[in-house]
Amino acid sequence: MSTLKVAVAQFPATNNINLNLTKIRTLFEQASAQGAELIVLPEASMCSFASELDILKKLAREETPGFIRNMMEFAREFNMYVIVGVLMDSSPEVALKDDPRIENHLLAINSAGDVLVDYSKIHVYDAFSFKESDKVKPATLRDDGSQFGLFQIKDFKIGLINCYDLRFPELARALIDLGANVLTVSANWIAGAFKETHWETLLRARAIENTSYVLASGQTRPKGVGLSMIIDPLGFIIGGCGEAEGVYVSEINSDRINKVRELVPCLANRRLK
Repeated sequence: MSTLKVAVAQFPATNNINLNLTKIRTLFEQASAQGAELIVLPEASMCSFASELDILKKLAREETPGFIRNMMEFAREFNMYVIVGVLMDSSPEVALKDDPRIENHLLAINSAGDVLVDYSKIHVYDAFSFKESDKVKPATLRDDGSQFGLFQIKDFKIGLINCYDLRFPELARALIDLGANVLTVSANWIAGAFKETHWETLLRARAIENTSYVLASGQTRPKGVGLSMIIDPLGFIIGGCGEAEGVYVSEINSDRINKVRELVPCLANRRLK
């Protein structure tokens, strides 16, 4: 049996990179004070996703490398794994020849400051009158499954989901089929009619149908709904942050996953794949 102290954290990112880093450092401090070993930060934590493409490209080109270095330093300083959302510029060859859009990535960094996972968002948010694909190029799908984001801590295999990805249960199930028993969701879940209900319902559904913990982090208002939370493999909410900036820390337990999967063996009982 393994246990892991995990934190979900939330704040509103702006184009003031130094301010974002100050807020993120505070979240690390709060999580560390409660013994967290992993902190999950929101999608696009480095800047405001509402900016025009030319601004986002400039930030991705000029600010992303330094932002990532800071995340690596925080991970080492606080002896903590971190999952964080960043925007990346396409390679110059691709940008000039074919596609000028940026890419929306999640990074998983270990407590030694090493990047373990670089996951490019598969499903871009073209819904609710929003058109993320105008700015963001979706990930390339590969037959070998290398586009998925997975890494291991103790007995926990953690699969990464980026915001709108949450609405596609086949991604979560693909991660489960690759051995994940914890799903993380980093989001900038845009506020709007019924959006808070969708957020909670989808998070709980992914936990229930996959008998897995879900650790969800979202940006707060004015754009996002916040409501970061940790969900048990049976689908009940262990706890969360509400709408304010901050962190929520709880312990997850590998024995709990095993017991739930024995009680509700839906993964073992599957007939359609």
